[in-house]
Amino acid sequence: MGFRSRANFNISLLAKQGWKLLIYPDSLVAQVLKAKYFPRTDFLNSSLGNNSSYIWKSIWASKGVLRDGVCWKVGNGVSISAINDSWIPSLCYPRLVSQVTNLRDCKVAELIDETNRVWKREVIDSTFPAEIAAGILCIPLARETHEDILAWKGESSGEFTVRSAYKLLQEKENDPSAYALQTDYRKFYKQLWGLNLPAKQKITVWRIVWNYLPTGANLYNRRITSCSTCSGCGHAVETSNHLFRECSVATKIWEELSFSDFLEEQELQFSQWITWVFDQSSLCRRRTFCCALWAIWGERNKRVHEQSNRSGKEIAGFIRRFISDMEGLAESKSRRLIAGTKWKCPPRGVVKVNFDAAFDGHRSQSAVGIVARDSVGEVLLSSSEIHSNVSTAFAAEALACRTAVITSSYMKWKTVIIEGDALSILKKCKKKQIDRSLIGAVIHDIQKEVHKFVTISFDYIPRSGNGLADLIATETLKKGNELYLINRVPGYAERVKEMEQERAPD
Repeated sequence: MGFRSRANFNISLLAKQGWKLLIYPDSLVAQVLKAKYFPRTDFLNSSLGNNSSYIWKSIWASKGVLRDGVCWKVGNGVSISAINDSWIPSLCYPRLVSQVTNLRDCKVAELIDETNRVWKREVIDSTFPAEIAAGILCIPLARETHEDILAWKGESSGEFTVRSAYKLLQEKENDPSAYALQTDYRKFYKQLWGLNLPAKQKITVWRIVWNYLPTGANLYNRRITSCSTCSGCGHAVETSNHLFRECSVATKIWEELSFSDFLEEQELQFSQWITWVFDQSSLCRRRTFCCALWAIWGERNKRVHEQSNRSGKEIAGFIRRFISDMEGLAESKSRRLIAGTKWKCPPRGVVKVNFDAAFDGHRSQSAVGIVARDSVGEVLLSSSEIHSNVSTAFAAEALACRTAVITSSYMKWKTVIIEGDALSILKKCKKKQIDRSLIGAVIHDIQKEVHKFVTISFDYIPRSGNGLADLIATETLKKGNELYLINRVPGYAERVKEMEQERAPD
């Protein structure tokens, strides 16, 4: 996991217990501790007290990291101080103490028009600097008011994790050895885990970067072996740097794969060299580079344990064939996926509502496309909406899903399938617990609406089977015109409707 500080790791584990006191205040443990140690306040504002138990002292010690990592998701705004609490996710420093000085005891509730459940734009624009005002207006509000929700800003889900608490502590201490602090490494890991390669290869590269491989030098240092000489060239000590950069077998492989120019960079430490190669390479070259690192390590093991003796040229040929096979497999899988993801009619008596969203990040604007069809594929309704102050494509998809559910409720359809290509949104809709993510307010509305149906399900379909809703959303965003049509689709979507209707039956 990359933990370097045991003390910070322990604090992070204790913070998890403190987090439970915050989000489960009605639990027996929380009530007992509150009655004894903080009867008139909450955990974050509690004091240690005298003659405290060891358990309370331990949990209380984690209060600092919780205070730094906790934020609010806006419900009714009554519990949130506009300047003292963290509640604006788009800002690096969400508390406004040093940026807005004329609000004092103002609550976020005073910035919300409760009648229409929208932000008071004029008040916000006239009170806050432009950047802060834009961030506030992009926070989604639920249509039905609810209590404010505590969330953890270290994770996109809003749920506390030990990993993110540890990361926060390391950043606060400005520990230069913490990989999470280093921008280059953050970028590298994001690129590495995003590569279309088998997990075993990516994990091997991760182990290489952290020097976690049982190389000759590492085994010798741990007194597991008496010889640390490289099995490839037989001349130098087998360190990670030598095995992957300096050994004659490795240099021949890099030469065959046209990576020789990267070997000229000798001033960087080995782990820095790997991240530098990533930064200088295209996506295709990164895949080849990772595959080569994995193959070099695999060949080293075969030399040691199976007495294999392949040349660098032979290993390079194996790497090329492996990459080629991977690309062929991905292409074949893609063709099967496209061919197998056609829109299908719902069962008799069920209405299927497809939704999709189009997003324009420059204008912070999105469009929703909705199409409802019956069991024979006939269109019952098509509609679109335009939303402003939308922060991300993720939020745009959530708004589209909410529109599909609310439209179905308005039309009094009792048995409905809500179908879209936003898998993560659909998964959230199926859960019953509180959602603490950026789109928690939207998910809250959806959870409230589902009780109005006899049966409602949230189904995923790949983009290739969601073409009609996608087209309506895209055209609406492009043209800027909303629509609401009964028993038909707009003219530009007729051809797509006919194509989907032709192939709809199973």
